[in-house]
Amino acid sequence: MKDHSPIALLALLFFFNPGACSDDPGWETGSDSDSDSDSDSDSDSDSDGDSDSDCDVSGDGYWDAAWAEWECEVLDLTNQYRSQGANCGSEGTFAAAPPLVMQDELREAARFHSQDMGERSFFSHDSPGGPNGDDMTERIETAGYTDWQTIGENIAAGQTSPSEVVSGWMASDGHCSNIMEPAFEEIGVGYAYVTGSPMGHYWTQDFGAQF
Repeated sequence: MKDHSPIALLALLFFFNPGACSDDPGWETGSDSDSDSDSDSDSDSDSDGDSDSDCDVSGDGYWDAAWAEWECEVLDLTNQYRSQGANCGSEGTFAAAPPLVMQDELREAARFHSQDMGERSFFSHDSPGGPNGDDMTERIETAGYTDWQTIGENIAAGQTSPSEVVSGWMASDGHCSNIMEPAFEEIGVGYAYVTGSPMGHYWTQDFGAQF
């Protein structure tokens, strides 16, 4: 895989409560000259202790198995941070939270968003005209995750390993708070390497909790 020096992070935070929906897209902050942070979350907590035991590394017949392995590594690292608690700066300090479980529909949504960003050369939570929907909610519901009470999303591009992308998210307040959010119970991680794309490596975490 080719190394790419540009690195970007985006996290979208969106909170959903039954009977009341916020249209606030969250915020976008730059933590350094080559890092862009934006977090989207409808809040979701997933509990899975060890991705080795229940995280499929085969690619499910439609995804590169090496990519699937990296997705499972992201899950492991994410759950390691959740097990320790974290200080997410402006978002506050989070106590240890239950582990997230890899959820097939969220994973599909995350995978196709990462691939779409690379193939169409954009980097955003919004995906107008995309094959699976125009935004995070549409993409997640198109994948079949419809009975949700809260969802969220972190995206990143340019990072060349699971450890690099997760440490980058944890160093950004909005992404960190999505990862540590105790209300999230499930996660879908999607990684894609798109040859000839601006950033090469694309990463998505879709979080959720169902009724």
